[in-house]
Amino acid sequence: MKLRTFVWTSVLSVAWPTSALADDGAAQAPTKTEYSVSLLTGYGAGEQFEDDARNRYGLAIGARAGFTLAAPRLYFGLSFLHFGGYQEPTQEVRMNTFDVECGYEFRLLRERLLIRPQLGLGFAQTATIQPDNAGYPIAFHWTPGVLVGVRFSPVLISAEYRRDIVESAWPSSNSVLLGFGLML
Repeated sequence: MKLRTFVWTSVLSVAWPTSALADDGAAQAPTKTEYSVSLLTGYGAGEQFEDDARNRYGLAIGARAGFTLAAPRLYFGLSFLHFGGYQEPTQEVRMNTFDVECGYEFRLLRERLLIRPQLGLGFAQTATIQPDNAGYPIAFHWTPGVLVGVRFSPVLISAEYRRDIVESAWPSSNSVLLGFGLML
């Protein structure tokens, strides 16, 4: 009984907003470049590194800014994320990423739903701080992912999955981010 209730609740929660956003007429294509800015929060589930099973990513906060061309719907932007990692009395581990992003936006439901496969390329500053030593190396970072957003003009709410890959002695991560911002 509980499973049936859960399934129907899930179906109705997706179907109701979809039918409310549907339009009988064709959506009009945008005629200008759109700019967006978002605050990001999320979590990175880092892989095990050598014999250390602790997560070197953890909670994330950051920001993104960019623009989408009118035609074709190419997206270009910048993002910054700070992953909190972990902290112990003898060691602190964390990471910052700065990426240039590009992608292509698919728009559905009268331009309210957007799906953006994207790729970010940039740098990661990994930090390992111990009482006798501190290291802040910078490494190449790349992140393929997909963003799904809902627009309530001018508000943009998004969810994103991305794979954070650092080209150095640092583990990779599956990261999930939530964004809240503006698209003008």
